[in-house]
Amino acid sequence: MKKTKIIYYIFPFHIDLLERTINQLKRASNYSNLKDYLSMEVVLNMSDKNIDWSKCDIPKQYFIDKFRHIETYCDFFESVSFEIDNELLGSGAQHRRTYNNNDGKYNIIALDPDIYFPVEIFYILENIIPSIEEKTSTYMITPQITKWWDSSWDIISNKKYINSSLKFDEINTFELDSCNVEKINLIQNYNHKFAGGWFNFYSAELTKLIKLPESIGIFYHQDLFIQESFKILNTKGHDIPQYIIENCIVSEDRKYYHKNEYLHQKYLPYQKNRAHMGDSNEVYLKVVEELNKLKNG
Repeated sequence: MKKTKIIYYIFPFHIDLLERTINQLKRASNYSNLKDYLSMEVVLNMSDKNIDWSKCDIPKQYFIDKFRHIETYCDFFESVSFEIDNELLGSGAQHRRTYNNNDGKYNIIALDPDIYFPVEIFYILENIIPSIEEKTSTYMITPQITKWWDSSWDIISNKKYINSSLKFDEINTFELDSCNVEKINLIQNYNHKFAGGWFNFYSAELTKLIKLPESIGIFYHQDLFIQESFKILNTKGHDIPQYIIENCIVSEDRKYYHKNEYLHQKYLPYQKNRAHMGDSNEVYLKVVEELNKLKNG
């Protein structure tokens, strides 16, 4: 497989989720030789605008030390970058920096820390990408999810979980029937639907077309902007399909993540209402404005 980079952004309270992700990727390396092509760009945000360290029961240095320790057992990657940063302030800023500077050098995978994914996922990607690239070089790949807020997500949801009586935040990610390599099927979709960090795979050539405007801020609605920009670009002569991997399922760990002991103000008070994040509704209007520029340009 071509050179591929995972972008991964965490706050201090995600530190155990980072360790879990690395362990899951290590298990994935038993199915694929990730050292040949996979790199990972991890940014730990230690900004005092997000955490009031004077009110914390756990010192700032603990998270820095653990971050550096996790880096030491990432020898199964081609390369890793573990960056401690006080300026980016949100995952969107890291993603904008990476997408806008990539210029087709890497395939990019956007991965959130609370996502649990099957260890066979790279084995599957290695086997489906050659046939996709016979048709187009500008494509994205999305695993299925369990279920989400409403039926608009059903296009990327697995039928078993759509039909389940479980609510999406009751699903135990560690008990998922998450992957059956014998029953993998690709669903080609031009009505793109996805959320930013759900293990979405963007081909290297496609990343040349992903340019995130600074005006849409550092967090809210960047995935919406990318999603809708693909639809617009398809009307302008590009061929950007979304391939959904049926029977390869990723899931947000909502059942246990929200009980994380670092979170919920117990040990690590999180500063909400952060002015630098902007207002969601105002950012949405900026997204619409930027999409109209793209449409009319």
